[in-house]
Amino acid sequence: MVKFVNVKIDEQTWKQISTKLKDVETLKVLREIVNYAAERLKSRIDEVKSSKDAIVFLSKGKEFLSIYVTRTNLRIYFHPSSGALFSKDEKFAVEKVSIWETSFQKATGKYRGMTAWVSKEEHLPGIKALLNRIPTSQ
Repeated sequence: MVKFVNVKIDEQTWKQISTKLKDVETLKVLREIVNYAAERLKSRIDEVKSSKDAIVFLSKGKEFLSIYVTRTNLRIYFHPSSGALFSKDEKFAVEKVSIWETSFQKATGKYRGMTAWVSKEEHLPGIKALLNRIPTSQ
C-alpha cells in the first residue's frame, strides 16, 4: 500500500515562522530541510503538525522528527522513535549537536536521540546526511 501525505505547510504558518526567524538564509535552510525530509520520509509520515515555532513529523501517532524555530537557528530533534542511531565520538557537519544521554541503547552501543542545530546553507549536506539515517519504513 502506497501512502501519500500532503506535507505542505500553509502560507500563514510560513509567514508566522518568517516573522520570528529574521535571517533569510536560515529561512531558506528551513524550507530545504522540510522539503527534503518530506520527500525522503513520505512513506513514514502519517501527519505533519506546524505552528509559528515548529514543524513536527509524526508516524503512528508519535513524533519522530521535529524542527523548532528559534530567533537565530533551527533545532532539529531526532526522536528515539525515528530509528536513527548516533555515536558519541562521531563528528557532524552542523553547528552543534547534543546526544540524548537517556536514549542509550545497550544492544547497539549507540544513542537513539539527538538534537542538531543549523542555520547556514553550508549545514545542508550535514543535516541531510543525518536525515538519511532515519529508516524510510518502521
